[in-house]
Amino acid sequence: MDQTLRRWLPDAQHKLAACWLAAPHELAAGAGCGISLAALDRALAELDLAEILPAALARAVRKRQLSFLAGRLCAERALAELGYPNGAVGRTEPGVPQWPDGLVGSITHHGEAAYAVAAFSSDYAALGMDSERLARPSAAQSIRSLCCTEREIQAWLGQRDDTLAETLIFSAKEAGYKAIHPLLGRFVDFTEFEVQALDWQAGRLTLAPTGKSGLLGRMRPFPVRFRCAGAEVHTIVAERDSLFVA
Repeated sequence: MDQTLRRWLPDAQHKLAACWLAAPHELAAGAGCGISLAALDRALAELDLAEILPAALARAVRKRQLSFLAGRLCAERALAELGYPNGAVGRTEPGVPQWPDGLVGSITHHGEAAYAVAAFSSDYAALGMDSERLARPSAAQSIRSLCCTEREIQAWLGQRDDTLAETLIFSAKEAGYKAIHPLLGRFVDFTEFEVQALDWQAGRLTLAPTGKSGLLGRMRPFPVRFRCAGAEVHTIVAERDSLFVA
């Protein structure tokens, strides 16, 4: 994607310089970064994005095109930091990012920014990241009804008068499912895992499989790191050891 962009815009690197954001998480032996969608839109204002994006996105609205492009640019920058300056992230039939052999990574975006992280598969058995804007009250209610188990509602969602807990649980499950999907080869329902423990001060929670998943006893509970920054919630699963019980 970055190589294609350079062909269309000889000064692409200069234009993108003001767009980059810091990575939301530190990742040992890995790389990551973010990009502002508003800044990217300004930098590429004269470019028809459909000319450099997959055909499936040719008729998408510009905001959707920007989100996709931003995520891929972040991914390619992370790959370059790992020693793959010409690395590219493909796209499977269902639209899941396809990382180069020997690498794992994750891409996320919301209405204002996109982020990506990458690492060698020899260093990480599972890697998934998500970033969300703080949910509005109506969206928080949907999260409660569609994404949370009864245990989560009783244990974690009555402690605050804002929507941070709902946003965090949604984001943590998104990050967890991105990490799990390559291992299971299928999409996972929101109620197949639940928050077992939550430490706001440490910025850490634990996701554990429920009986509904069929993974109870086969996959161990795993930690999710999180960071709340203003109106953003960032979560990451970065496991060096297998998630499956030996």
